[in-house]
Amino acid sequence: MVVVEVLALRVADDGGLAFRVLEGVVRGGRHPDAVARELVELPRDTAAHLLHSTSWRHDPSGRVLLTYACCPDPRPDLRAVPLTVRTLARGAGPASPSPDGPRIEQVAAHAVRHLAFLWHTDAVARQVIEWVPGLTRILDSWTPAPAGQLPGLARV
Repeated sequence: MVVVEVLALRVADDGGLAFRVLEGVVRGGRHPDAVARELVELPRDTAAHLLHSTSWRHDPSGRVLLTYACCPDPRPDLRAVPLTVRTLARGAGPASPSPDGPRIEQVAAHAVRHLAFLWHTDAVARQVIEWVPGLTRILDSWTPAPAGQLPGLARV
């Protein structure tokens, strides 16, 4: 079974990040992007939100979870969890890339690194990111890379 997991990210009242998790099953040949948009109630042509696939993982039940980050959270009125973890889940070794049981906070931290990377490298994503009050200040303190540090990043 393929499950879409969307992490709806927002700048919290305390100036940090918060997120909420939405899940939906991919059925009937639907594209995961469409499922993700539906979960967070985004129109396909929105220019005010960034929806980006950030990772995938296999869980013990046999599900494959495709994770997306959505920023800003289109429903800031709903409860969100503060993101206080920056550590990433890692596999056991170089030939074992998948970590055992990553916590959702680690998945969210990985997604935020993707956003920081996009802020540096993708002009369209940067427009949305810079539109969200306080987000560039937050992303500036995160390693701007999907995995590890990339030397010499320059904004495009």
